[in-house]
Amino acid sequence: MFRKFFPINLPFVAGIAAASFLFSSCGSKEEDSTLKDVEVTTDTVSSEVRVNFDLVRVNIPKPAELTGKLTAAKINYNKSFLLPSGKGGGFSSNYQKAIGMGAFGADLGIAAAYNQPQDALEYLTQISKLAGDLGISSAFDPEFAKQLLLSISKPDTFQIMLDKAFEKAERNLQSNQRVATTVLLVTGGWVESLYITIEGLNINPTDPKVKSVYFDISTHCHSFKYIFELLDAYKSNADCTKLIQDLEPAKAILTSAGNNPKMGPDALPKIRETVAALRNKITS
Repeated sequence: MFRKFFPINLPFVAGIAAASFLFSSCGSKEEDSTLKDVEVTTDTVSSEVRVNFDLVRVNIPKPAELTGKLTAAKINYNKSFLLPSGKGGGFSSNYQKAIGMGAFGADLGIAAAYNQPQDALEYLTQISKLAGDLGISSAFDPEFAKQLLLSISKPDTFQIMLDKAFEKAERNLQSNQRVATTVLLVTGGWVESLYITIEGLNINPTDPKVKSVYFDISTHCHSFKYIFELLDAYKSNADCTKLIQDLEPAKAILTSAGNNPKMGPDALPKIRETVAALRNKITS
Protein backbone atom coordinates (compact mmCIF):
# COMPACT_ATOMS: atom_id res chain seq x y z
CA MET A 1 0.00 0.00 0.00
CA PHE A 2 1.47 3.31 -1.03
CA ARG A 3 1.07 5.32 2.14
CA LYS A 4 3.87 7.05 3.93
CA PHE A 5 3.21 8.27 7.42
CA PHE A 6 5.05 11.24 8.85
CA PRO A 7 4.90 12.80 12.31
CA ILE A 8 2.83 15.97 12.62
CA ASN A 9 5.13 18.95 12.96
CA LEU A 10 4.78 21.93 15.25
CA PRO A 11 3.75 24.40 12.51
CA PHE A 12 0.91 22.06 11.61
CA VAL A 13 -0.23 21.83 15.24
CA ALA A 14 -0.21 25.62 15.34
CA GLY A 15 -2.28 25.55 12.18
CA ILE A 16 -4.83 23.35 13.91
CA ALA A 17 -5.11 25.85 16.73
CA ALA A 18 -5.59 28.68 14.25
CA ALA A 19 -8.15 26.66 12.34
CA SER A 20 -10.05 25.98 15.55
CA PHE A 21 -10.38 29.70 16.16
CA LEU A 22 -11.54 30.21 12.59
CA PHE A 23 -14.06 27.38 12.76
CA SER A 24 -15.55 28.77 15.96
CA SER A 25 -16.52 31.92 14.07
CA CYS A 26 -18.34 29.98 11.36
CA GLY A 27 -22.01 29.43 12.25
CA SER A 28 -23.69 29.35 15.63
CA LYS A 29 -22.16 27.74 18.71
CA GLU A 30 -23.85 24.69 20.14
CA GLU A 31 -23.83 23.45 23.71
CA ASP A 32 -22.91 19.95 22.55
CA SER A 33 -20.14 19.85 19.95
CA THR A 34 -20.34 16.10 19.42
CA LEU A 35 -21.75 14.62 16.24
CA LYS A 36 -25.49 14.62 16.85
CA ASP A 37 -27.75 12.88 14.37
CA VAL A 38 -29.57 16.04 13.32
CA GLU A 39 -29.64 19.68 14.26
CA VAL A 40 -32.51 20.84 16.43
CA THR A 41 -35.37 21.86 14.16
CA THR A 42 -39.15 21.81 14.02
CA ASP A 43 -39.05 21.64 10.22
CA THR A 44 -38.64 17.97 9.33
CA VAL A 45 -39.25 15.82 6.30
CA SER A 46 -41.64 12.89 6.40
CA SER A 47 -40.23 9.45 7.12
CA GLU A 48 -41.35 8.35 3.63
CA VAL A 49 -39.24 11.01 1.93
CA ARG A 50 -36.26 10.16 4.10
CA VAL A 51 -36.51 6.44 3.36
CA ASN A 52 -36.98 6.98 -0.37
CA PHE A 53 -33.92 9.24 -0.48
CA ASP A 54 -31.79 6.79 1.49
CA LEU A 55 -32.77 3.89 -0.77
CA VAL A 56 -31.32 5.73 -3.78
CA ARG A 57 -28.42 7.39 -1.93
CA VAL A 58 -26.95 4.04 -0.88
CA ASN A 59 -26.23 3.29 -4.56
CA ILE A 60 -24.05 6.40 -4.99
CA PRO A 61 -20.48 5.70 -3.82
CA LYS A 62 -18.67 8.00 -1.44
CA PRO A 63 -15.67 9.81 -3.02
CA ALA A 64 -13.06 7.73 -1.16
CA GLU A 65 -14.40 4.52 -2.68
CA LEU A 66 -12.90 5.63 -5.98
CA THR A 67 -10.02 7.96 -5.08
CA GLY A 68 -8.69 5.35 -2.66
CA LYS A 69 -7.74 3.31 -5.72
CA LEU A 70 -5.04 5.89 -6.52
CA THR A 71 -2.97 5.09 -3.44
CA ALA A 72 -3.50 1.38 -4.00
CA ALA A 73 -2.16 1.75 -7.56
CA LYS A 74 0.81 3.77 -6.23
CA ILE A 75 -0.09 6.86 -8.24
CA ASN A 76 1.76 9.85 -6.84
CA TYR A 77 -0.02 12.74 -5.15
CA ASN A 78 -0.53 15.78 -7.35
CA LYS A 79 -2.25 18.79 -5.80
CA SER A 80 -2.92 20.29 -9.23
CA PHE A 81 -5.59 17.62 -9.72
CA LEU A 82 -7.60 19.04 -6.82
CA LEU A 83 -10.02 21.94 -6.98
CA PRO A 84 -8.10 25.01 -5.73
CA SER A 85 -9.20 25.66 -2.17
CA GLY A 86 -9.19 29.40 -2.84
CA LYS A 87 -12.20 28.99 -5.11
CA GLY A 88 -14.33 28.55 -2.03
CA GLY A 89 -14.21 32.27 -1.31
CA GLY A 90 -15.88 32.97 -4.64
CA PHE A 91 -18.87 30.67 -4.12
CA SER A 92 -21.88 32.91 -3.56
CA SER A 93 -25.00 30.91 -4.45
CA ASN A 94 -26.44 27.90 -2.65
CA TYR A 95 -25.75 25.90 -5.82
CA GLN A 96 -22.03 26.74 -5.79
CA LYS A 97 -21.63 26.28 -2.06
CA ALA A 98 -23.32 22.88 -1.90
CA ILE A 99 -21.48 21.47 -4.91
CA GLY A 100 -18.24 23.09 -3.75
CA MET A 101 -18.51 21.59 -0.29
CA GLY A 102 -19.01 18.14 -1.78
CA ALA A 103 -16.03 18.60 -4.11
CA PHE A 104 -13.79 19.87 -1.32
CA GLY A 105 -14.76 16.77 0.69
CA ALA A 106 -13.25 14.60 -2.05
CA ASP A 107 -10.17 16.83 -2.15
CA LEU A 108 -9.77 16.66 1.62
CA GLY A 109 -10.00 12.89 1.54
CA ILE A 110 -7.29 12.52 -1.08
CA ALA A 111 -4.97 15.00 0.68
CA ALA A 112 -5.34 12.99 3.86
CA ALA A 113 -4.84 9.66 2.10
CA TYR A 114 -1.44 10.93 0.94
CA ASN A 115 -0.67 12.42 4.37
CA GLN A 116 -0.60 16.05 3.23
CA PRO A 117 -1.59 17.86 6.46
CA GLN A 118 -1.19 21.42 5.20
CA ASP A 119 -3.37 20.75 2.17
CA ALA A 120 -5.90 18.94 4.34
CA LEU A 121 -6.08 21.99 6.61
CA GLU A 122 -6.80 24.24 3.62
CA TYR A 123 -9.71 22.11 2.46
CA LEU A 124 -11.13 21.55 5.93
CA THR A 125 -11.11 25.31 6.48
CA GLN A 126 -13.12 25.87 3.31
CA ILE A 127 -15.53 23.03 4.13
CA SER A 128 -16.18 24.51 7.55
CA LYS A 129 -16.97 27.92 6.05
CA LEU A 130 -19.33 26.44 3.49
CA ALA A 131 -21.00 24.24 6.09
CA GLY A 132 -21.69 27.37 8.14
CA ASP A 133 -23.17 29.13 5.12
CA LEU A 134 -25.39 26.14 4.39
CA GLY A 135 -26.63 25.92 7.97
CA ILE A 136 -24.93 22.62 8.82
CA SER A 137 -21.97 23.92 10.84
CA SER A 138 -22.32 21.34 13.61
CA ALA A 139 -21.10 18.63 11.22
CA PHE A 140 -17.68 20.30 11.22
CA ASP A 141 -17.54 22.03 14.59
CA PRO A 142 -14.17 23.19 16.04
CA GLU A 143 -13.59 20.22 18.33
CA PHE A 144 -14.38 17.71 15.60
CA ALA A 145 -12.11 19.57 13.15
CA LYS A 146 -9.20 19.29 15.56
CA GLN A 147 -9.82 15.59 16.11
CA LEU A 148 -10.04 15.00 12.38
CA LEU A 149 -6.77 16.76 11.58
CA LEU A 150 -4.94 15.00 14.41
CA SER A 151 -5.93 11.64 12.91
CA ILE A 152 -4.34 12.37 9.54
CA SER A 153 -1.51 9.91 10.17
CA LYS A 154 -4.17 7.19 10.35
CA PRO A 155 -5.81 7.37 6.90
CA ASP A 156 -8.50 4.76 7.57
CA THR A 157 -9.60 6.46 10.79
CA PHE A 158 -9.51 9.85 9.11
CA GLN A 159 -11.73 8.68 6.26
CA ILE A 160 -14.25 7.05 8.60
CA MET A 161 -14.51 10.29 10.58
CA LEU A 162 -14.84 12.37 7.41
CA ASP A 163 -17.55 10.09 6.01
CA LYS A 164 -19.49 10.32 9.26
CA ALA A 165 -19.29 14.12 9.21
CA PHE A 166 -20.67 14.28 5.67
CA GLU A 167 -23.37 11.74 6.56
CA LYS A 168 -24.37 14.02 9.41
CA ALA A 169 -24.38 17.04 7.09
CA GLU A 170 -26.71 15.18 4.74
CA ARG A 171 -29.04 14.23 7.59
CA ASN A 172 -29.10 17.81 8.83
CA LEU A 173 -30.10 19.08 5.41
CA GLN A 174 -32.89 16.51 5.24
CA SER A 175 -34.14 17.48 8.67
CA ASN A 176 -34.56 21.03 7.43
CA GLN A 177 -36.41 20.01 4.26
CA ARG A 178 -33.42 20.83 2.08
CA VAL A 179 -33.00 17.43 0.48
CA ALA A 180 -32.33 19.14 -2.86
CA THR A 181 -29.22 20.74 -1.35
CA THR A 182 -28.11 17.29 -0.21
CA VAL A 183 -28.29 16.09 -3.81
CA LEU A 184 -25.99 18.94 -4.88
CA LEU A 185 -23.55 18.08 -2.10
CA VAL A 186 -23.47 14.41 -3.10
CA THR A 187 -23.02 15.23 -6.80
CA GLY A 188 -20.14 17.61 -6.12
CA GLY A 189 -18.19 14.88 -4.35
CA TRP A 190 -19.12 12.29 -6.98
CA VAL A 191 -17.86 14.40 -9.88
CA GLU A 192 -14.70 15.58 -8.10
CA SER A 193 -13.64 12.06 -7.12
CA LEU A 194 -14.15 10.90 -10.70
CA TYR A 195 -12.12 13.82 -12.04
CA ILE A 196 -9.22 13.26 -9.62
CA THR A 197 -9.07 9.54 -10.37
CA ILE A 198 -9.11 10.03 -14.13
CA GLU A 199 -6.37 12.65 -13.95
CA GLY A 200 -4.25 10.32 -11.83
CA LEU A 201 -4.88 7.44 -14.22
CA ASN A 202 -3.90 9.61 -17.17
CA ILE A 203 -0.31 9.92 -15.91
CA ASN A 204 0.47 6.44 -17.15
CA PRO A 205 -2.74 4.90 -18.52
CA THR A 206 -1.15 1.63 -19.68
CA ASP A 207 0.74 0.88 -16.47
CA PRO A 208 -0.23 -2.66 -15.35
CA LYS A 209 -0.74 -1.35 -11.79
CA VAL A 210 -3.69 0.80 -12.88
CA LYS A 211 -5.50 -1.82 -14.95
CA SER A 212 -8.14 -2.47 -12.27
CA VAL A 213 -8.83 1.26 -11.87
CA TYR A 214 -10.67 1.28 -15.21
CA PHE A 215 -13.20 -1.17 -13.80
CA ASP A 216 -13.58 1.05 -10.72
CA ILE A 217 -14.23 4.08 -12.91
CA SER A 218 -16.86 2.13 -14.84
CA THR A 219 -18.53 1.13 -11.57
CA HIS A 220 -18.50 4.74 -10.40
CA CYS A 221 -20.01 5.93 -13.67
CA HIS A 222 -22.73 3.28 -13.42
CA SER A 223 -24.06 5.08 -10.34
CA PHE A 224 -24.63 8.19 -12.45
CA LYS A 225 -28.18 7.01 -13.12
CA TYR A 226 -28.95 7.22 -9.40
CA ILE A 227 -27.79 10.82 -9.28
CA PHE A 228 -30.21 11.58 -12.11
CA GLU A 229 -32.92 9.69 -10.26
CA LEU A 230 -32.48 11.93 -7.22
CA LEU A 231 -32.32 15.08 -9.31
CA ASP A 232 -35.48 14.11 -11.15
CA ALA A 233 -37.25 13.57 -7.83
CA TYR A 234 -36.43 17.16 -6.81
CA LYS A 235 -36.56 18.84 -10.21
CA SER A 236 -39.09 21.34 -8.86
CA ASN A 237 -36.11 22.88 -7.08
CA ALA A 238 -34.33 25.45 -9.28
CA ASP A 239 -30.85 24.27 -8.26
CA CYS A 240 -31.66 20.66 -9.17
CA THR A 241 -33.06 21.79 -12.51
CA LYS A 242 -29.84 23.69 -13.20
CA LEU A 243 -27.70 20.69 -12.27
CA ILE A 244 -29.72 18.43 -14.57
CA GLN A 245 -28.99 20.87 -17.39
CA ASP A 246 -25.29 21.05 -16.49
CA LEU A 247 -25.00 17.25 -16.36
CA GLU A 248 -26.91 16.56 -19.57
CA PRO A 249 -23.95 17.02 -22.00
CA ALA A 250 -21.98 14.37 -20.08
CA LYS A 251 -24.81 11.89 -19.73
CA ALA A 252 -24.18 9.81 -22.84
CA ILE A 253 -20.45 9.34 -22.24
CA LEU A 254 -20.81 8.61 -18.52
CA THR A 255 -23.65 6.17 -19.15
CA SER A 256 -21.59 4.40 -21.81
CA ALA A 257 -18.63 4.12 -19.43
CA GLY A 258 -20.92 2.80 -16.72
CA ASN A 259 -22.13 0.07 -19.04
CA ASN A 260 -18.61 -0.96 -20.06
CA PRO A 261 -16.84 -2.75 -17.19
CA LYS A 262 -14.11 -3.83 -19.62
CA MET A 263 -13.17 -0.29 -20.60
CA GLY A 264 -9.47 0.39 -20.99
CA PRO A 265 -6.96 3.08 -22.02
CA ASP A 266 -8.62 3.66 -25.38
CA ALA A 267 -11.72 5.02 -23.64
CA LEU A 268 -9.76 7.38 -21.39
CA PRO A 269 -9.31 10.45 -23.65
CA LYS A 270 -13.03 10.93 -24.31
CA ILE A 271 -14.20 10.35 -20.76
CA ARG A 272 -11.39 12.56 -19.47
CA GLU A 273 -12.46 15.40 -21.75
CA THR A 274 -16.10 14.94 -20.73
CA VAL A 275 -15.49 14.85 -16.99
CA ALA A 276 -13.11 17.83 -17.08
CA ALA A 277 -15.73 19.92 -18.88
CA LEU A 278 -18.42 18.81 -16.43
CA ARG A 279 -16.29 19.57 -13.38
CA ASN A 280 -15.37 23.01 -14.69
CA LYS A 281 -19.03 23.74 -15.45
CA ILE A 282 -20.46 22.90 -12.05
CA THR A 283 -17.66 24.47 -9.98
CA SER A 284 -17.33 27.73 -11.89
